[in-house]
Amino acid sequence: MKKAPFLVIAVVFALITSCKKDDVSSVILQSTEYRLQAVGPNGITGTVTFTEDSDGKTEVLVELDDGSSVAVHPAYIRFNTAEEGGAIALTLNPCECKVSTTTVSKLDVGTSISYEGLLQLDGHVSIHNTPEDYTVISAANIGVNAN
Repeated sequence: MKKAPFLVIAVVFALITSCKKDDVSSVILQSTEYRLQAVGPNGITGTVTFTEDSDGKTEVLVELDDGSSVAVHPAYIRFNTAEEGGAIALTLNPCECKVSTTTVSKLDVGTSISYEGLLQLDGHVSIHNTPEDYTVISAANIGVNAN
């Protein structure tokens, strides 16, 4: 029983010294949200959010409102409007359990792109049914194509 106070002091000391100032999260500087529109009879809705943080990172968050929480949906940023279609500019992480988060710094061809670059891109986001069925089920015009 005499060792209990020393044990408490040791645990408190360990907790205090394990915290670092480096553990502070970055701060969101700005964000832009686009609404995903359902495409076709099996279409789903949701949002795409571009976020720039104080570390200079740009993240693309896709959140699906509908559909199965166990399905995997490939996601892309493509050139041109959703109505025109276009080549893949950036492959996003697939939506699993209705969510996808991708840290962005370059297009698939290696060209650097920033938060501001995404806001100026002639592009759209497309969400596909499954990795085996590339039918577009959701889309949103982004950048200069956004309404």
